[in-house]
Amino acid sequence: MAELLAGKRIFVIEDNAYNVALLQTILQQNGAIVAFERWGKDTLRLLRNFAPVDLILLDLMFPQGITGYEVFDEIRAAPEFQQVPIVAVTAADPDEEIPKAQAKGFDGFIRKPIRYGVFERQLADVLAGKSIWAVE
Repeated sequence: MAELLAGKRIFVIEDNAYNVALLQTILQQNGAIVAFERWGKDTLRLLRNFAPVDLILLDLMFPQGITGYEVFDEIRAAPEFQQVPIVAVTAADPDEEIPKAQAKGFDGFIRKPIRYGVFERQLADVLAGKSIWAVE
């Protein structure tokens, strides 16, 4: 089977070590080149060091009162990242968060727990220009 994400550069902002390990495994097994940021505090510097970026995966909940929405605004304020798709990947309540994410301008929402075998196809769809609003 062809690697769904072959050569795609995916930047992940996620604070949970288990989720980082899971995402790294799935993404790399599908051919992606991956970089991580844990807390959403140093995102722009790390994004710039990793550029070019094809896709950003962003958790919505971080420690110390930082939200994914604030990180989203910081990323979108940088001209070089205004067109990069950003997908929320979160355990937050989709009924509450999907409308917020859509209003903010996210390109998709994928609910945790991540489903191996489905997740990589969802990301391939986003990279193909589709938006994904998955609650299953």
